Amino acid sequence: MPIRSCPWGFRLLPAALLVVVMLLSGRSAVAGPDPEKVGGPESCAECHIQEIEAWKQSAHFKTFNAMQGRPETAVMLGKLGLGRIKHEPLCMECHYLNRESGNILEPASGIACESCHGAGRDWAQTHGDYGKGVTKLTESAAHRTARVAQALGAGMIIPANIYALGSACYGCHLMNDEKTVNVGGHSPASVGFNLLTWYQGEVRHTMLHTNNTANPEATPAHRRQLFVVGLILETEFGFRAVAHATEKAKFGVTLARQTDAARKLLEKIQALAPSPELAAIVSTAQATNLRLNNAAELNQAADKLASLGRSFAARVTGEQLAGIDALVPDATQYRGKPYHLGAP
Repeated sequence: MPIRSCPWGFRLLPAALLVVVMLLSGRSAVAGPDPEKVGGPESCAECHIQEIEAWKQSAHFKTFNAMQGRPETAVMLGKLGLGRIKHEPLCMECHYLNRESGNILEPASGIACESCHGAGRDWAQTHGDYGKGVTKLTESAAHRTARVAQALGAGMIIPANIYALGSACYGCHLMNDEKTVNVGGHSPASVGFNLLTWYQGEVRHTMLHTNNTANPEATPAHRRQLFVVGLILETEFGFRAVAHATEKAKFGVTLARQTDAARKLLEKIQALAPSPELAAIVSTAQATNLRLNNAAELNQAADKLASLGRSFAARVTGEQLAGIDALVPDATQYRGKPYHLGAP
């Protein structure tokens, strides 16, 4: 069975097995990895040195010490009747990577490796075990395939699994707690959040396949995939958020409008680069009523979009989306600057 190449050029699983893993990875409704299985960024730092350095330049890293000192944080906590941000599960779930120690939930760091790639206790050792007396360069293809498959089965989320990886982003960057927004004053969504523009900005860390010589931008084909998958995720998580809305106020109104804009853009993409997978997504999104007190329909549609979105991400290539380039954001719109190897 041939080995599939991912959009950045390094070798992954056999294509059929990768598709199965992508279709079955259901993380869409969850924000944050299982604290009981979190090892913390130190468990990744021994091998992924450059990735850790890139992380240290990002807001995801800096939030650990910066968040609790911001005046607006204290104001928001006061409005919500909450205590310290690092002791409030409602806040911790999205602002930190958390782990459980002696039945106590505590933040291990800011948003870190396992926040996106899955809690690593069950796979961190496996995914880097090349075999006794074997290095990464001398590992056999068969051993690598089995090793990666075992790690994936234990919960590791790889960059090629775009929908599962992106779900971690939208699970937090689109709020689903009405009180936090309407009473606390929290923004209902990160301003201008888009999977492509943020993933290619300061959080970019694609140096592994270059033997740590560069941190390159995604290919045009992969950028198209990231953009469209991001819109599908925005629609899915927007439906889930609006399902929580009980009053016509900032939370429900803002997210309903944003979600409607995302599904309309998906409709435009389908007209420019049609596929059966996206047609099913557009049909589901269009048929769903974005209104208050419609939780059952919205959640049902969101679940369906999650399944359809995983299928789209696994089956529709960036080459098939070549007609949408006029809609895809360029590098001038990336969120922050990506890490350059050797930067101070």
